[in-house]
Amino acid sequence: MVEMRPPTRRERIYIALWELGRVRVAELSRVTELPYPYVHREIRRLEREGVVVNSAGTVEIPDRKAFVMLWAEDKRRIFERVKGMRVKLLPGPKVLLSGSAALWAIGKVLSPAGGVAYVRKPEEAARLKSAGGYPMTLYSYDDFAFRFAKRAGRFSLPPWGMVLADLLAQGMYTRLFEEVFEEVVGNGGD
Repeated sequence: MVEMRPPTRRERIYIALWELGRVRVAELSRVTELPYPYVHREIRRLEREGVVVNSAGTVEIPDRKAFVMLWAEDKRRIFERVKGMRVKLLPGPKVLLSGSAALWAIGKVLSPAGGVAYVRKPEEAARLKSAGGYPMTLYSYDDFAFRFAKRAGRFSLPPWGMVLADLLAQGMYTRLFEEVFEEVVGNGGD
């Protein structure tokens, strides 16, 4: 697998905002390990888009659905720029299942086939391939998403905001998206 790592600087900000909720811009810069000027510029962009409110340096998301919709637009661009590797794999704990594959992990759909999976390093992809596995799109991804991984039984998922953005980027705006969104937001995004 050729090292095709998605451009995830902006996504680090989305993940951290989703997970932390209300946070100071300086803290967001520290957590994401991104330069303060870049983070500040991105927060201003998100403000212009109307998905965050910045009050005296403290940022929060007033409408999580609008936030996820914008995140999904950026995710579509990532998926267009960086083509994942279509592989058959048996999901395990070192893989983050996202999009429709995450719905399978939580029992919402019958198969993870067609979902998104993330690994930390491209060489991990070769070890995960399985003739008896499910066809998924596999990406070598920024380790940042793994820091906020959630457990769903024996599987690992990225932060729920990322799962939802991936669902939308996959073109899965359906009743399932609405249902999962309501469950996630109802549980505080955990």
